[in-house]
Amino acid sequence: MSIYSGKTIQDAVEQGLNTLSLTQDQVEVTVVQQPKKGFLGFGRKPAQVKITKKSRFSPGNKGTNVQSETNQHHSESSEPAEKVIDLEDVSQQLANYLSDVIKAMGFSFKLKLDIQNKHSIYIDIDTDQESRLIGRHGRTINALQNLSQIFINRLGANNVDVELDTANYRSRRSDALKQLAEKTARNAIANGKPVYLNPMPSFERKQIHNALADNEYVITYSTGKEPHRVIVVAPK
Repeated sequence: MSIYSGKTIQDAVEQGLNTLSLTQDQVEVTVVQQPKKGFLGFGRKPAQVKITKKSRFSPGNKGTNVQSETNQHHSESSEPAEKVIDLEDVSQQLANYLSDVIKAMGFSFKLKLDIQNKHSIYIDIDTDQESRLIGRHGRTINALQNLSQIFINRLGANNVDVELDTANYRSRRSDALKQLAEKTARNAIANGKPVYLNPMPSFERKQIHNALADNEYVITYSTGKEPHRVIVVAPK
């Protein structure tokens, strides 16, 4: 029994067959690892297969028996099985990817990973350069969070949200957004005109909407296209 690698499953199988001087009907193939393209050069993985020579070769068997170690409960039904996401595995792959990116940015740091529930991953970045990591108006940490979200979406975890934090920035930013919402509402009411806020990411716009949802004197809505979409606070 040997393990062979390649860009694709077929490449790995062909490499193994050539090395062993066997044909496809003489072996059983088990997929050890599916190939992954990675993202921005990080997390790339080759296909890996385990090739075992059949103890009893039947000439009538002309196909390769391929089984996956990652799918032990293969259904014989023609209906495709719903893909089950291993959130711990996704989180660890994300942490590895994020570590590579932040190291490339020149930071010294530690990551603290917390799977809060099946739809939420929280990662705290401990660094003595938190101001640089946060960036002006949170642009750097928000960009990293957006990259992280794209990364896990590519892994199939589309229903999982990622939150990156450092030095309790998210809590402080949330308080600042609530104050901004209340101040903007007062200005809109006093002047009788809508007030346009600066562009901000969707999860921050949502906090503004929520902060003023129960305000009887103003309405809020978003306008424009990403990444320049803004909140408008207008008097009723």
